[in-house]
Amino acid sequence: MANFAKNLLPNFLSLPKIEEMRNVMCVQPHPDDIDLSIGGTVAKLAKQGTRITYVTVTDGGAGTLDESQIGSKLAEARKREQEKAAEVLGVSELIWLGYEDLGDYTVEEVRTKLIEIIRKSKPDMLLTVDPFMFYEVHPDHLKCGMAAAQAAFFYRLPKALPGTCDETIKLVGFFNTLKPNVFIEISEEHFHVKMQALSCHRTQFDDNTLNMLASYFLKRSFAYGIQGIVEPLKVLPPIALHVFAEFTEF
Repeated sequence: MANFAKNLLPNFLSLPKIEEMRNVMCVQPHPDDIDLSIGGTVAKLAKQGTRITYVTVTDGGAGTLDESQIGSKLAEARKREQEKAAEVLGVSELIWLGYEDLGDYTVEEVRTKLIEIIRKSKPDMLLTVDPFMFYEVHPDHLKCGMAAAQAAFFYRLPKALPGTCDETIKLVGFFNTLKPNVFIEISEEHFHVKMQALSCHRTQFDDNTLNMLASYFLKRSFAYGIQGIVEPLKVLPPIALHVFAEFTEF
């Protein structure tokens, strides 16, 4: 199976490079998830002129150990932090779905909203968290990733949402994945911009945490056996999200 996927599938479907994408939609569970996982890639794409849209599913109001901060107070602070970080990275647009962090919402609700956005913005690539990652327990990550993947597959179908849309999405990329097949090389400049963006999220990352993260990102790149700094992704065409089990090895 692994040899079949490795040898045949790349020839069966020739995938464009991420750097060729001109309109990218990033879907995250909470403010900071994109910046943390692929902030360097976002900075790289934005600098070359790619339009980047951030869609944030929840308000981030549960991300604290301080009970007095839970809810709207923290949510508003995290929204401002994400706005500052997005400006640093060169993000074109921020869209907030506003679901409660750790709240009682469904994959289907989020999927419908994402289909509406896809039909309007017509991205050629969608990036989101990997809902298939082993040992991922956070329900916001699981629901966000699954809703985004389903939206990327169903957005043209009137059964999923009345109306139709021409095919636009060429690639779906999952970050926070254990099965990467693409490693985006980022320069030291892009890495610096990423860390600058992360430093905007002060409710989540203090200086010690930022230093630890910077070390982790560099050591992870070395562990992949790649010279320089990379951000790993699992990149697939939308067709691979249904039936074709071989793509799990691609």
